[in-house]
Amino acid sequence: MGSTFFGLNTALTGLTAQQKALYTVTHNLTNASTEGYTRQRVTLAAAPAYAYPGATTLVGAGQIGTGVEVTAFARLRDQFLDVQLREQLATLGQWQARSDQLGRVNQVINEPGDSGLASALQKFWAAWQGLSLAPESASAREVVRSTAQSLVSAFRGLATQLTQAQTEADAKISDRTARANALAGQITSLNQQIAKIVGLGQQPNDLMDERDRLVDELGGIALISVTQPNPSNGKISISIGGQLLVDSTTDAVNALAVDAAGNVTVGSTGVTLADGSLRGLIDVRNTVIGGSSGYLARLDTLANALIASVNAQHAAGFGLDGTTGNAFFAGAGAAGISLAPAVAGSLDKIAASATAADVPGGSGNAVLLGQLKDLTQVIGGVTTTIDGYYQTVVSQVGVDADQAFRMALVQRSVADATSNRRDGVSGVNLDEELADMVRFQKSYNAAARMITTIDEMLELIVNRMGLVGR
Repeated sequence: MGSTFFGLNTALTGLTAQQKALYTVTHNLTNASTEGYTRQRVTLAAAPAYAYPGATTLVGAGQIGTGVEVTAFARLRDQFLDVQLREQLATLGQWQARSDQLGRVNQVINEPGDSGLASALQKFWAAWQGLSLAPESASAREVVRSTAQSLVSAFRGLATQLTQAQTEADAKISDRTARANALAGQITSLNQQIAKIVGLGQQPNDLMDERDRLVDELGGIALISVTQPNPSNGKISISIGGQLLVDSTTDAVNALAVDAAGNVTVGSTGVTLADGSLRGLIDVRNTVIGGSSGYLARLDTLANALIASVNAQHAAGFGLDGTTGNAFFAGAGAAGISLAPAVAGSLDKIAASATAADVPGGSGNAVLLGQLKDLTQVIGGVTTTIDGYYQTVVSQVGVDADQAFRMALVQRSVADATSNRRDGVSGVNLDEELADMVRFQKSYNAAARMITTIDEMLELIVNRMGLVGR
């Protein structure tokens, strides 16, 4: 038969277990607004009963319960939702990066507008038409030269702005790469701390929350895969494109790197980035703005078509000084275009006349130069006019920027929905925590009442038994 004091320890286990449960509720409530926090629950189980059955044990009613014990402080986490959310964050990161950069490019193009390249082209063609009406006028010639200089400035300015946007994307690539490597280092450090605590038989929930928060951030930079090679130590490994960025077996970080050509390596091994803000920035820098079919290349194609067309027609005419064969533009590409030195130095070099006999009053060549606006030719593999080709470039920029914005908006909604689903499992629900608080408090009070009852029983046995007949 058990001791009279036996029930005290049983009630005590109830007190301590409910107390720990209340402390856990308090921890949840105080971290309800903490980013990345996962709500925790105390796992309770019946303590081993007394006594264990054996061959020498007397036959009785059975084992007597010894109370309750805390078996774990568990995080309520759904790993499947973690994987889903990180995939959505990677896709969001890519489209958000593209949207931010292309939105800036769209502002740089500034079309339609009074200060854009399209306006400069219109004024340039109009100046030739004006010169055709007064070929001997110095002011009309000055208008041609000044509008041509404005056109040169527009080409160069646009090329500079696009190059700056490309440089900005390059700087962000470096920043994202450095951040990814820093996150990998922090995750490795947390791996080591978690493994030490797990080795002591404890559950480092808050450290795991911090690690998961860093993993989520890393997942927005690049599409990652998270594995746990050895679940017994609590460490995780992270790979990008099949290559380990964080190796939990060796506690090594294999550095992520991106070169100027957009090649990505993890620990010197080439990988393919499928998603993430880094993927979006690389595409913008190397393909959308740069590259053989990017905005800069197409702008250079337009500038070269303009230079070739105007120079060919201008060289066929005659200036006021009777000279012919003079180029109107010099250089190549949008960043290199300029006025030819002869035209920049003398208005008389502007060839308005079609023949030498027409000098000085002839305007046939000025008319033909003005009509280049409507000349259909093959530019960049497309049969169009100079103005028409530029409009296709502007339209493409607008389409790309609008697509990136809409995709980022849609993906944000998808990511938010997935995050809300995860929060439904892992987030702190204040109403539920308050209900648990009441439940654990009542259980604590009941255990305390049991101790009081046992105390009264002992009082009766110790102080009142044996007093009869005295």
